[in-house]
Amino acid sequence: MPDETTESGERGSLLADKEANDLSHSTFLRRSPSIIFSTLFYIALALYAWVVTCILAHKPIGVKQYGVNIVNKDNSGWGWRGAKAYHALYVNSEKHFRTARLIQTIVSVLTIPLTSAVCVRAAVVFLQSGRASHVTMRQAITLADESWTDLAVIARLLLGGWKRYGSSLLLSAMFLHALGIAISPLQEVYLTTKTIRTPTYPQMMRNLVDIPDQFDSLRRSDTDYGYVTALTRSRLASTTNSQPQINLWSRAPDCNTLTQSKNSLLCLLNGNQYILGNMSLLNDPFFSQLPTGFSTGLIKQFAPRINSTAHRENITAADFPSNCNQIPDALWLRYANTSSSGAYALEVCMPGNMTATPWKSTRSRQDFREELYLNITFSGFEWLSFGRANGSYYTKITLDTTAGYFELPNYMNGGVNGPLINDNPSNYCDISCTIQGPWGSKGQDPIYDHNITRRAPLTGSPTDTAQQLSRTRNKGPLLIITLALFGMGSFIDKAQSYQSYFSAAKNNNATGFCLDAVPFMPLLHDWLNQENVGNSLDPCLPYRDNPSFMAVYVVYYLWAFLYNGNDGYAGERVQNAFTSAAFLANQAWMSSIIDGTLWVSYDLGAETRVPVISDKAILFLSVLLGVYLISLLALATYGALSPHWTSRLDSFAMIRIGASLADRFPLVVVKDISELKVLDETPGWIGDASGGMGNVGELGIGADAPLVTRRRYRCFEADHDHRTGR
Repeated sequence: MPDETTESGERGSLLADKEANDLSHSTFLRRSPSIIFSTLFYIALALYAWVVTCILAHKPIGVKQYGVNIVNKDNSGWGWRGAKAYHALYVNSEKHFRTARLIQTIVSVLTIPLTSAVCVRAAVVFLQSGRASHVTMRQAITLADESWTDLAVIARLLLGGWKRYGSSLLLSAMFLHALGIAISPLQEVYLTTKTIRTPTYPQMMRNLVDIPDQFDSLRRSDTDYGYVTALTRSRLASTTNSQPQINLWSRAPDCNTLTQSKNSLLCLLNGNQYILGNMSLLNDPFFSQLPTGFSTGLIKQFAPRINSTAHRENITAADFPSNCNQIPDALWLRYANTSSSGAYALEVCMPGNMTATPWKSTRSRQDFREELYLNITFSGFEWLSFGRANGSYYTKITLDTTAGYFELPNYMNGGVNGPLINDNPSNYCDISCTIQGPWGSKGQDPIYDHNITRRAPLTGSPTDTAQQLSRTRNKGPLLIITLALFGMGSFIDKAQSYQSYFSAAKNNNATGFCLDAVPFMPLLHDWLNQENVGNSLDPCLPYRDNPSFMAVYVVYYLWAFLYNGNDGYAGERVQNAFTSAAFLANQAWMSSIIDGTLWVSYDLGAETRVPVISDKAILFLSVLLGVYLISLLALATYGALSPHWTSRLDSFAMIRIGASLADRFPLVVVKDISELKVLDETPGWIGDASGGMGNVGELGIGADAPLVTRRRYRCFEADHDHRTGR
């Protein structure tokens, strides 16, 4: 057969020769907008998943914040909804988060297939722009093979093969795929989740005592009548050093046995609560009405706290206040006894105006100091087993008291009690606070209610000082302790009564039986609550059939303030005992009112899982996602809205291209396609082989004329368009 190459064959036409005006099988170039709809749907899914995640990382959907939000004095922060209805808003947000994560998973799965689909459609338009694209057949095949994800091709490009394989569309496709592939893993790296507590509905503890309540005449009478003193005395007799104190707060000790062996005893003894025996080891111990560690959860609340710390020192006679009995309004007590066993004397002095309360009706911090002087004299008791020396002993007890408010443990402060607040606690409230206390008649903020300092002076005979001071309202803790230990009704005050009882109710068989617990003695035990060695009043006052022995018991009682069987004259146990006694006195004072105006709200919340991501990560990933989605939409629009000769550069398109170049690419064995120079010499773009002449155009490989919209081109019979114009 003669070798005849037709004009059509030289152009690389996709169909056989035709007549110039043949309209039998022709059609117009078409658009494929479906890829835009798919892309827009994908973008909507990606944006929903990301936007919802970013919102939920900062706040729930439908609620202002994850915690309590108090917007004004009338709004409890929970609105008028019930607990279930209100918390349902947070449950709904958690459902949104689960939905967003599911959609993000779907988006991750669709990323590569959709991006490739967009690129292969754009490749069709890219290759039909005529000679302007300057694409070789090798470059066209690279696009048709979707080599933008082929590691071998990418390696060739990096090793200097860009000129042979690369094109601007390939670069765009590689960029889009790299960006799409990277976004989901980066989101997983920066995005974590945590379980938090979200509001349900508040509970309330009522009738707590506010410090200003102590000055409210509607809640207590103008006089004490000794109730607080008697209550303190009872607790001084019954409270032991090893008894857990639910109202004793402190900074939590470091109980890491690898680094804090020094505090191993403290950690061994405290458990979840603290005891009085080791108060000297506690960090910032104080009294508060609520149980130790009480948490208000999602709500910020404040409560009163009182801290009293005692210091003991031995002084000389010159340091003892002279003529204490003549100091106006001072507390002065004296006891003396002489018997066949020996003689003793006790002089108690608290200088200053004891008829005026040191307390102030304020919620701000207040500090005051009280001083107690003891002069104890013994004579003739050398015969006792451990030999008390004759002479006078002078001791000074100083008690420093600090009171105010502190922030209760909550989720916001890490579940630890806050420090003492120097000013009004209302200054530290935010949107997570709820109102504490009733509103005044003038509508004042209850946090400022009753903040007028008031003192309660007493009148009466100065010869009965102890009885007068027992009636004083709002006594300082040291005055309460002193009256409980040495005032009316105290052990030493009732010594004569005990002696009379010994005389009137003689019973030889009852010798050694406990008659009564002696106040203060249990607090003198050591950290392990071991008895005060050598003191006959520990653990109690025993019965004796010899009435005169009561004087010996009083000596034991007085000697306990000077000497301790656990630490001798060092005074640490006595000092700790006075600190513990002050705690009990403050506790008695605060519990003397049963209808306090303060309340504390708490809401422990319910568990909710929320996303966690930093603002910087949100910005970074949002930029990446925005660039990716905009580029993807732009490329999809480019491939969909431009009329093209085939919907995508797939295998069927390459079959048709190959058929038109059968003479150059016969069906033979190929071992290494990279060695075929014909691929680099053959153009890869699609143009109009007719050069724009005639009524019907013809597709051709390497044709100079680009394909245009309003022109008919030869097609298969099934695709024939019967319209005559467009």
